[in-house]
Amino acid sequence: MNKILSKSKTIILLTVILAAGLLWYILQKKEPILLDNRFPSEGPIADKQVKIIGTVVKYESNREGDVDKVLLSSNEKQIWLHFPPHTAHLVTAVAVINKQVEALVAQRGPIHKDNQGEVYELKCIINNVLQTKVNLEDIPAPVPKKGIEIEIEGIPSLHSNENTLLLSGKMVTLPPHMARELFPLINQAKIITVKGFMRDSTDGFLSESGFPVVKPISLKIDRVVYKIR
Repeated sequence: MNKILSKSKTIILLTVILAAGLLWYILQKKEPILLDNRFPSEGPIADKQVKIIGTVVKYESNREGDVDKVLLSSNEKQIWLHFPPHTAHLVTAVAVINKQVEALVAQRGPIHKDNQGEVYELKCIINNVLQTKVNLEDIPAPVPKKGIEIEIEGIPSLHSNENTLLLSGKMVTLPPHMARELFPLINQAKIITVKGFMRDSTDGFLSESGFPVVKPISLKIDRVVYKIR
């Protein structure tokens, strides 16, 4: 009989200890901090996510010439916000140059050379004047595709950087090694013909040049054809 009572007491004691441990865990558990409810609020927000209010200063692009970052002036500081290139059309429609916006950002991403490390990943942006908002996490990346097959001809009028040229209102992008090989010939050409694929504007990308982007598969410089590899 005493053994049964002893076992019962042990079970009760263990139950009390487990209940106390569970209660302590619940009390110690922190509630997620939610920002302005105009931002996405489903689920907990990561510790490093913050809201920034600032004025849009300018945009910049990646090495391919696609717009992928915006500079905000906030509390006398300038902060670069990075975003996926395929969201550029929507971001630029909301974050208008010289206008104030509210941005939900995550403190991570590459360091911009002019900003001493204060670079953030854009999650959501609001323009209260225009009453517009874009939540970047709701925008899926486009399915990879070649684009629209195209052939253009003319005299190149501009080299925007070391591996692109403007031809017939289109921005032609060459691989760097091919640009080094062909640009000296293009500079002296009377006419060139480009065959390639023009990127579909509905994919959301925005070229810094403002021109449609063409990835060539061949260039005809005067009468000589060069395959792009």
